[in-house]
Amino acid sequence: MSAATRVKVTDSQSALYALGLGVPTVLMGLFIAPASLRDHAKLARTLLAPTETSRKVLHLTRTRSEVVSSSAAELRRIERDLHDGAQARLVALGMNLGVAEQLLAKDPEAVRAILADTRKASATALNELRDLIRGIHPPVLADRGLADAVRALAMDSPLDVTVTADLPGRADAPVESALYFAVSEALTNAAKHAAPTHVSVDLWYADGRIRAQVSDDGHGGADPSRGTGLRGIERRLAAFDGLLAVTSPVGGPTTLTLEIPCALS
Repeated sequence: MSAATRVKVTDSQSALYALGLGVPTVLMGLFIAPASLRDHAKLARTLLAPTETSRKVLHLTRTRSEVVSSSAAELRRIERDLHDGAQARLVALGMNLGVAEQLLAKDPEAVRAILADTRKASATALNELRDLIRGIHPPVLADRGLADAVRALAMDSPLDVTVTADLPGRADAPVESALYFAVSEALTNAAKHAAPTHVSVDLWYADGRIRAQVSDDGHGGADPSRGTGLRGIERRLAAFDGLLAVTSPVGGPTTLTLEIPCALS
């Protein structure tokens, strides 16, 4: 309090004067303080809150980290499949051919049996390589686009799946690939966990976004926080600023809505 408003209480008259000065001051403070604090909080939020640019940078940093982790896991899966599958079979083929070469002059019948086994093993190794290639980028997706690739998924699925598509053009290859594998993961999750009798997949393009909706009549209860499958779908879509919405009450039905902003050619 400044010297101009300081009151020295020495008697009853000065006490009354101090009271008359203090009460209005306190009341004014009670009236003004809440509004001042609200204005101060607004100003602090404006000055200190994250900007749109910082939020985008944070989102990009998080999604980049998730994409890098997902890509590393995918490379490990491919290496494991090659090592445990096709590579092992090719090594066995070489060993069988070596044995056949040694027995060629001594036991032609044994060589014939070895060559028959080798032919079967080579066919199996070729099928494994084809499956591996489909897991990286299905040829039907590259040749015929997302709609036909998803229809091929539906035919290969053990579930009763219907597909409807209204896509007036094609998205970029990485976007199509992300959405294709997201739908594939959704169908796999439904088959493993929901026990549905029917699944429908709808593909369409609107408002600058390509969307897919996967609905099943299973028992529901899907929760992204408790399953790696849905988290994997979220990571795939997040790399393209895409979104996953899950509606899955206990008892079903379950509806997954996937969308990615993009332009169609």
